[in-house]
Amino acid sequence: MILKDKRLLLCAELVTGDHICDIGTDHGYLPAYLVLTGKCRRATAADINEMPLEAAKSIFAKENISDKADFFLSDGLKNVPLEGVTDIVIAGMGGELISHILSADERVKSFGGTFILQPMTRAADLRKYLAENGFETDTEKGVCEGRFIYSVIRCRYTGKCRSLDPIEEVIGGLDPNIPDDKAYILLQADRLSRSAEGMKNKYPDRSAELMNISRSLRKMCGQEKK
Repeated sequence: MILKDKRLLLCAELVTGDHICDIGTDHGYLPAYLVLTGKCRRATAADINEMPLEAAKSIFAKENISDKADFFLSDGLKNVPLEGVTDIVIAGMGGELISHILSADERVKSFGGTFILQPMTRAADLRKYLAENGFETDTEKGVCEGRFIYSVIRCRYTGKCRSLDPIEEVIGGLDPNIPDDKAYILLQADRLSRSAEGMKNKYPDRSAELMNISRSLRKMCGQEKK
């Protein structure tokens, strides 16, 4: 099986252990790829809906690796056993939903493994939640997929809580010297400047704050507007 989705390939790259648990697995492409390439010896796949879970089962059956996977119909982590799991991937959903999934299960605090999170929207909300609730991010990377740009976060629960500054909320640990990271940062700068422009009459103070952040992001990328 060939995995072409750059977003999922980056998630696979950030896996550190040999037993992946994919929450919201959809068709099961990521866990199947990890087992087929030998990076993981075992996979746990879970989804809230039956149809994508059945599709995932079909992929594993087609590749003759069903004996290396367990499948669970589950709302988030609720029905998923974590014994032996080294990496939990939650990808392809909004940052608020990912935060809710993590906050809804106390086992994340004793899990001890790695979380690989890929928010489709509201990444800043997810970064803020992670920092304020004891998760420490060790890696964050941007990835361009067609006309879209995403961020993938790898973190662990340490119990050490902190606050993020406004720049960290918007871009996390992305590096403006890396092309995909830079593209993500500039996209956020554009988004913030548009938001600032839209609220400058009604909320001038907030507008000025967002515009300053946007300028800072552009300056980081060497594209400061005069």
